[in-house]
Amino acid sequence: MGGGIAGWTAAATLARKLGGSCSIHVIDSAEAASAGYGEASHPAVLELLRQIGVDQNDFVDKTQSTYSLGTRLVDWTTPGHSSWHPFGAFGALIDRRPFYHFWHKARVLGLKPRIELFSLETSMALANRFIFPTNTLGVAQHMRYALHLDGALAARYLRGVAERAGVIRLERKLVHAARGEGGLVEELKFEDGGSLRADLFIDATGARAQLIGEILGTPFEAWNRWLPCDRMLAAAVALEDARTPAVSVTARASGWSWRMPLQAVASAGQVWSSAHQDEDAARQDFAAVAGTPLAEPRVTSFANGRRQVFWDQNVVAIGAAAGVLEPLAAADLLLLGGQLFNLLDHFPDKQFDRANTASYNAAVVHDFERTRDFTILHYATSRRDDSPFWQQNAQRELPDSLRQRLDQYRASGRIVQQRSEPFSDLDWFFVLEGAGVVPRDYDPLVDTVDFEQVKRLMLAISRKVAADVAAAPTHDSFFAAANARIAGARKAAAAAVSTG
Repeated sequence: MGGGIAGWTAAATLARKLGGSCSIHVIDSAEAASAGYGEASHPAVLELLRQIGVDQNDFVDKTQSTYSLGTRLVDWTTPGHSSWHPFGAFGALIDRRPFYHFWHKARVLGLKPRIELFSLETSMALANRFIFPTNTLGVAQHMRYALHLDGALAARYLRGVAERAGVIRLERKLVHAARGEGGLVEELKFEDGGSLRADLFIDATGARAQLIGEILGTPFEAWNRWLPCDRMLAAAVALEDARTPAVSVTARASGWSWRMPLQAVASAGQVWSSAHQDEDAARQDFAAVAGTPLAEPRVTSFANGRRQVFWDQNVVAIGAAAGVLEPLAAADLLLLGGQLFNLLDHFPDKQFDRANTASYNAAVVHDFERTRDFTILHYATSRRDDSPFWQQNAQRELPDSLRQRLDQYRASGRIVQQRSEPFSDLDWFFVLEGAGVVPRDYDPLVDTVDFEQVKRLMLAISRKVAADVAAAPTHDSFFAAANARIAGARKAAAAAVSTG
């Protein structure tokens, strides 16, 4: 129930896995989203595309995507300060210990290492360079990257993938759902008088959550006490001179803004707290920072939080129907992939065993709550106090799970994860280090390694990073067709001005 990226990705994933043994329908609306609205992702999106048989190069071409090596965080710690949250490795494991433990000791010894010396993705982004790790030059063979997507074009592309796999699209409007004695949803009733019976229902209706929220009444757990932003404005704007292979995320007086390049335009947005800024002021702030939008900006309201359960009876909520987090960590597609892979791992029979459902819910709760904590981390490590928004942020209590992790890192530099999480220990380290959070001590096991050898390894890593960056082409060079179209349009515009 519902199209968009979430609905069509779910349909394509299930169609590929079930191989025609089930009939799959997507109940979609007639409204088509406008192109030019970007969506950031993480490297896991590439695995998700592979799972549904998508050719990455074709996807990038058809959806006007660009490549991403991470996020540049601007003005978050204090105004004028910036840091990087890259994808990929940091240094190298040394005697089974993460490199950042040796980084902490290096600082205690008075050394002043820089992140970009040991993070290939950061150095590539700083130089506006990119190369596929599968290249034949032996350059950057372990580099990790993601995509900047045009949300509307991506949904359209994934719809084509699903329909070619046999998925049937029905353009209908839901008005009611019939339920059986045990509470299972049995049949959807539509405005035109039609209906559809099914065994399993996927709710991809966005934050409205028509099935799990409106029909089943599954409670929503609000997280606004931790995440205050509740409004978002997004628009396509003109490209800058170079497409940086990263998202720029800048803290503002009442929230934050983003900018990311697509092939022909840039996607820009403003996220703010309505308790601290009204919409007119947010629009003015956006225009001052992003420039004139190429189309009317899209404004949405949202509430951070999640459903208390994601799988209720025979309804599974995915995407925003399952929960909403402000897009600071760009985790929407990361969480969607986790939900779909968990659904395949817990795929039900018609009895809908409660233990199986409970196991699915526990796994997805874990992903949502760890992603929530990672999102809050950006606020929790800020030292800004230059506006009421940031002053209140400094007084905000943290979830126990986040507070405990911060306490442990501040004590020893350790980032302990009990099970697989959407964001790795390196993701946490990059944000913590970028925010200037310095542990009181370092892991004592680091002292069992000869640090002169560590320094030699550091030098070798930094030289390899520099050599790979020097050998890589520019990020813009991967979009020759788009570059030609832009150059042609600019030439035609200049000619029109000269003849006018």
